[in-house]
Amino acid sequence: MIKKLLAVILCAGLVLAGMAGCSNVSDLVSGVAAGEFPVTINDVTIGGRPSKVAVLSPSLADVVLALGCETQLAACSGACTQGGLASLTKVDPGDVQAISAVNPDLILLDPGCAGAEQALKEAGFTVLNIAPAVNREDFERLYSQVSSALCGGGPGYDKGIECAQDIFGVLDDINRLVPQQDTVTTACYLYDLNGSAVTGDTLTSTIMTYCGVTNIFSSLSGGQYSEDDLRVSNPTVIFCRPGLTEELRNDSRYNNLMAVRDGNIVELEPSEVEWQGRTVINAAIAISGGAYPEMLEETSIGENTDPTSKIEDNVSSALASARPEDSSAPEYEQLSPEDQSEEVYKMQERLEELRYLDTEYDGYYGEHTGECVKEFQRVNGLEQTGVADVDTLKRLYSTLAKDKDGKVPAIENAPTMGPNSGDNSSSSSSEDGDGSSSEG
Repeated sequence: MIKKLLAVILCAGLVLAGMAGCSNVSDLVSGVAAGEFPVTINDVTIGGRPSKVAVLSPSLADVVLALGCETQLAACSGACTQGGLASLTKVDPGDVQAISAVNPDLILLDPGCAGAEQALKEAGFTVLNIAPAVNREDFERLYSQVSSALCGGGPGYDKGIECAQDIFGVLDDINRLVPQQDTVTTACYLYDLNGSAVTGDTLTSTIMTYCGVTNIFSSLSGGQYSEDDLRVSNPTVIFCRPGLTEELRNDSRYNNLMAVRDGNIVELEPSEVEWQGRTVINAAIAISGGAYPEMLEETSIGENTDPTSKIEDNVSSALASARPEDSSAPEYEQLSPEDQSEEVYKMQERLEELRYLDTEYDGYYGEHTGECVKEFQRVNGLEQTGVADVDTLKRLYSTLAKDKDGKVPAIENAPTMGPNSGDNSSSSSSEDGDGSSSEG
């Protein structure tokens, strides 16, 4: 099964080649042409790059993390439980005094915090209300607005679009892993049995389609359903908040539901279907694995591992192992700034092939090379450290490495050697693009 996943992932990666260009999203952010501050979003003008941002929406906080802009955050609401935000000051959206103590230069919130918006504006704060996305195109709008608010017009706007497209590119990959069937797999996500569910006007309903399932409430809106809606639609699988499984099993109204009868009930935290950062990917993995258990067969992972971890492990292993057939699968060792070696030279060659490195180089890992590594990591969805760790090198030499434009080069242009294969006699003492010369 892992070999099958690897083959599909390799094909899927090549299809992503045309996805990274900017979309035709317009009239979302003014000031785009200038590429600088001030920038106006939703009639709110931000005069300069904010450095002390308070984010009061956990979903927007998730987006900020996906964009890699968490260093600009100074505070967040207590509902923002992401690990990357643990050190931030926690504030209640309605506690103007506590927020004033942080003195943020920008406050990000969504319509769910609307009750606090007016009071914060009256207190003199710059408050930006950004609505959650409801579909793929709107996902780009969301990311372009958040990124522009934090990083400025042109560059920030483009960064947001690229990040949104990158996340949906992964959803495209997951969609290609879904088994093809003659019958339609129907599903729903229930918050409770009192009429609260994921309806067709939410992003999660769109994500479900990428997971190969049809949301039975796709024609409904406002997050509300009726008992008849659920019983008549009779879903194949039910996703629900933790604890709801027993309620469903013990409720005589739903004893005959196919999902209940067959035990096809999967519990997911509400945050997984509500947050719109990279949590979107976690949700898609969990939904596809819950709907298609065969995707979990023949894995090397323990039987007690949850569906998300199992599929994620398969996908991650496939990505990390993706190399040309003639590769000698070298053992990678971390390369760090100020290193000087043939391995660094070969890494620079590969960075040049992918158009990240555009200056002369000689095997010295200087500041410019570090910035190129960091940019490669950003485009390829890795942690942006500037250090070429093992995961970075595996991706760099793989057939799925994305170039500077976010495109995957044609398979015939894939690298033919890793850092421990072959010899390169052109490693000379020419002036290095980092401003340092080789020491021989």
